[in-house]
Amino acid sequence: MFGLTEEKIARWGEKGKAAKLVKAAGSRKPGIRLAAIRAMGKVEDEHTFNYLITCLRDRSSEVKIAAMEALDALGNKNAVEHVKSLVKDTDEKVADKAREILRSLNLRESH
Repeated sequence: MFGLTEEKIARWGEKGKAAKLVKAAGSRKPGIRLAAIRAMGKVEDEHTFNYLITCLRDRSSEVKIAAMEALDALGNKNAVEHVKSLVKDTDEKVADKAREILRSLNLRESH
C-alpha cells in the first residue's frame, strides 16, 4: 500500500470507506493498522463491525484497546458480549479498558 498514511486512513473513516479500512487494517505497519482500526469507529458497517470483533482476540494489547474504543464509538450494543470476554484479560490495561467500554455501552443502552 504505497503512500498510505494515517491521515489518509482517517479521511477514509470520515467518508465511510469500509472496504479500504479493512484492507489497511491488514497492514504489517502497526501505525497504519491502528489508524485503520480507530477509523472504523466512524463507519457503521457490518464488515467493519465484524473486523473489530475479531481484533478483540488479537495478540496485541494496543489492537484490542483500539478495537474496543472503535466499538464504543459505534455504540453498537451487539459489542457488549464480545467486550465482556476481555474483562479478565491478562493485560490489566486491556481489562480496565473493557470495563470502561462496558460501562459506556451499557449507559447508552439504558437511555
